[in-house]
Amino acid sequence: MGKVLVIVAVLTCCTGLGIEACSGVALVQSGSVIVGGNEDNDLTDPAMWATAASGTAYGVVYFGLWFDGLGNRLAGWYEMQGVNDQGLYYDLFSVPCTPGVERSTAYDWRGAGYPAPEPIECTMMTTCASVDEALAFLHQRNYATILPCVQVFLVDRSGTAAVYTGIGDVFRTGPGFVVTNFNLAAPSLGGYPDVRYSAATRMIGFDPAPTLDRAAQILRATRLQPKFPDDPGTRYTVIGDLVRGILDVYVGADFTSRARLDLAPLWAEGRARMPLADLAFEVSNLH
Repeated sequence: MGKVLVIVAVLTCCTGLGIEACSGVALVQSGSVIVGGNEDNDLTDPAMWATAASGTAYGVVYFGLWFDGLGNRLAGWYEMQGVNDQGLYYDLFSVPCTPGVERSTAYDWRGAGYPAPEPIECTMMTTCASVDEALAFLHQRNYATILPCVQVFLVDRSGTAAVYTGIGDVFRTGPGFVVTNFNLAAPSLGGYPDVRYSAATRMIGFDPAPTLDRAAQILRATRLQPKFPDDPGTRYTVIGDLVRGILDVYVGADFTSRARLDLAPLWAEGRARMPLADLAFEVSNLH
């Protein structure tokens, strides 16, 4: 991969709570693959946890929040982003629904003839090693019927990137891949354009360097500033190097300090759920 590939996803978060669009970014240049995203919603106390690798499952680090119910799952912690030890990353984004479809709500499956809810994103991440495998998995499960009005942003260590939309998969076809909170396979459903799309596009045109700090600059520019009491803004930001297995965490739209994580020990040993605010932070290069 001798040319520069830059992929930016600026999409609504997977909540449907009336909060402005979240932001995601992938920057790829021969041998370097950087991914990340802002999680913007009005849920509190974001957390991180990890499941250890085993003979039958890949190790995965997750970031997420508590939902009263989402998709076919009842109340509990929901994995909004994750990266596994094979270098596969995913992020969930809400999009306008197709006509006749409503945003899914939790249902009580007990006694209703439904199978028990599956933590489907976890199954995907513990069994899939690449974007192609993840897409095949989502199609096999018909993911769009489980969590409608959602796109799944996927990037792997090779630099392959795609978005599963439920209508059709959208792959990168050129040096830049910019999306916002519209269904990439059906833009006419609404949500186009927005200021975050424009800001990210301008920044990439100026400097597409595939570095953790450059991704942080883009996500800082597209973050949602707090507007209490109406909304808390960007809850957290994760930015990872899929080749080196390093990940930076920023909390509360504050890019002056970061927590840098070595993912290998987390993949190997696992980690109990912990608030992101309890990570060890240091002064960032963006202060």
